[in-house]
Amino acid sequence: MKQKFLDRNILILLASFVISRIVLSWFKVEMNTDSINVYWQYLSVDSLQNNLLKGVWYNHTQPPVFNLFLGGILKVFGDRAAFIFPFIFKLITIINVVVLYKCLNMLVSDARISLVLSLVYLLSPATMILENELFYTTFITMLLLLSSYNLLHFKSKQSYLHAWGFLLPLAIACLTRSMYNIIWLFVIAVVVIIYFRKTAFKTLAVVSVFCILLTASWYIKNYLIFEKFTTSTWLGMNLARNVFHDQVSVDSSRIEAIEPFSKISVYKPFIAGRLEEKYAGLNDKELLNEFKNGGHVNENHINYIEVSEKYAEASKKYVMSHPAAYIKNVLQSAIIFFVPATRYPLAEEQSRKIKYYDLIYSFNLSHFAKGKDERRIAMVISAIPKIILYVFTFSFILIGVKRSRQISVLNLFIVLTFLYVFVISSCMEHYENMRFRFEIEPLFLLLVAQVIATKFKQKADVSEGALKK
Repeated sequence: MKQKFLDRNILILLASFVISRIVLSWFKVEMNTDSINVYWQYLSVDSLQNNLLKGVWYNHTQPPVFNLFLGGILKVFGDRAAFIFPFIFKLITIINVVVLYKCLNMLVSDARISLVLSLVYLLSPATMILENELFYTTFITMLLLLSSYNLLHFKSKQSYLHAWGFLLPLAIACLTRSMYNIIWLFVIAVVVIIYFRKTAFKTLAVVSVFCILLTASWYIKNYLIFEKFTTSTWLGMNLARNVFHDQVSVDSSRIEAIEPFSKISVYKPFIAGRLEEKYAGLNDKELLNEFKNGGHVNENHINYIEVSEKYAEASKKYVMSHPAAYIKNVLQSAIIFFVPATRYPLAEEQSRKIKYYDLIYSFNLSHFAKGKDERRIAMVISAIPKIILYVFTFSFILIGVKRSRQISVLNLFIVLTFLYVFVISSCMEHYENMRFRFEIEPLFLLLVAQVIATKFKQKADVSEGALKK
């Protein structure tokens, strides 16, 4: 009977997905596949179609996985790729919801909690909109959920299969988004090895070494070719966007007077030009062209390495001389982290199509704000519910840890990942990190389920005690 009930809930989730997405189509929320031409993170379409491996190999700005994914779809489906991408991303959402539900079921005995929280994610305006963005957001969520699912299984069955299922998705995440870097993977691996040191040390150690080496291979590749031990050379430009936010420089002799990620010709006064000479002939289409795909800025130009270094130097000097200003920007970013993900700049146009639903569901007040000051106030107010929910949930979990003097390996993984993403995105990004929170929000729902289940149990125990009296 239990298995049938669980199957019925999955059918409810699938039916909810189909119905909600049909309704969503009436509001014209659909994927704009032209982003493959526009987004900075992607190689030119010509490289994706005709020189994929070479383009990826000589790409110094992004880890390889997502460009390989895009190029693979273009090669296999050609002109039909525009119809395939929306299907694949909806399939990713379905996988996320089902895996989330399965994880919740392993954590709590009440399947109603699992169903409701899975629906919370499935029917979220952010889920609906970001599954229609040709980007790696929901793909990262899928990797983290698959990792969590296998970690839950590993606790009871410590096999190589579940060890791979836990660590390999994390390595793939590192090779998809530069924010998930090798240090994060190393820390997670070490912590989990220590956690299972008495029962599964060898199994986890073997798999960890392989996954860390797999991730490190791209760092080594970039170091050998570009002399940068990183998966993205944009670090300086990312930092500058946060450091110099709201700081207007009129001194044209300083690089911070220029908006980070501007077209490469704007930076001519700051570029020595040696990199163009050094890397000419390797992959000129990606490394030497200022534009790609008919006029869109090519952020993969080799000179962005030097530009990013200059931004990093300027940022460090500014932080040293104006620490209070930087701390203020970090605090702003920390608040933005909890803003509804539909406030993500590239999601705004889509979210306006369902703004009343977004207002009710996400408490996104920004739809009705006018002017910069009003939008800032609206964003802060919109962030308050999630801040309260997150603080309460993490406090409840940590108080439980203090009382019992133990923490489950899954909760340890979630807490470490959340802290990592929160700190890095608050320090390094501005006005985009609400999307980073959304990537890991399903993991947060796993904590919420445990809090709800514990509260229900406490209430039931109180009621039972009262009846006995």
